[in-house]
Amino acid sequence: MLAAAGWPISEVYDAQITNWIDNDFGWEFHPALLSDGTDRVPSLLNGGMDNISPYFWGFCLGLTAAIDIKGIQNSRFADEVKGYNIPGDYGFDPLGLYPSNVDGRKRMELAEIKHGRLGMIAITAFAFQEYVSGLGVIDETPVFFRPLFQLEYS
Repeated sequence: MLAAAGWPISEVYDAQITNWIDNDFGWEFHPALLSDGTDRVPSLLNGGMDNISPYFWGFCLGLTAAIDIKGIQNSRFADEVKGYNIPGDYGFDPLGLYPSNVDGRKRMELAEIKHGRLGMIAITAFAFQEYVSGLGVIDETPVFFRPLFQLEYS
C-alpha cells in the first residue's frame, strides 16, 4: 500500500530529494535516479535499476530479512510472545485505530487485505502503464498529482 503512494511521490520529488542530499550532506549520489529523464520510476520494465546504490539494495534486503525472521519467530513461539495474535501483528498502533471488539477487528483485517491487494494491482498497473506509454504516471494523469492551477488544459 505504501508503494502505491511512494511510486508517484518519487516521480514528483525525485529531483528535489536528490539535490537536497547532494547539497546538504555532500554525498555522492547519482544526479537522478530516473533512468531516462522522463519522470519514470526505475523498474524492471523501465530500466534504471542499475542507477540505485548496491548499499541501498543491501540495506533493503537486510531490513526485509530481519522483519521476516522476526515474523517467523513470532509465529513459531506464538504462545510465548505477549500480545501476538495473528501473523504480521507487531502491536504497532500509535493512533489506537484498531477496534477493541471482535467484529470491528475482523472488518479492519479484511479491509487491510483488500487495500493491500488493491495496492499490488496499482503498482503493477503503474509499471505497465509507464512501459507502454513511455511517460511517467504523474505525466500521464497529472490531475491526480499536480495542483489544479498548474494543469494545462487543451
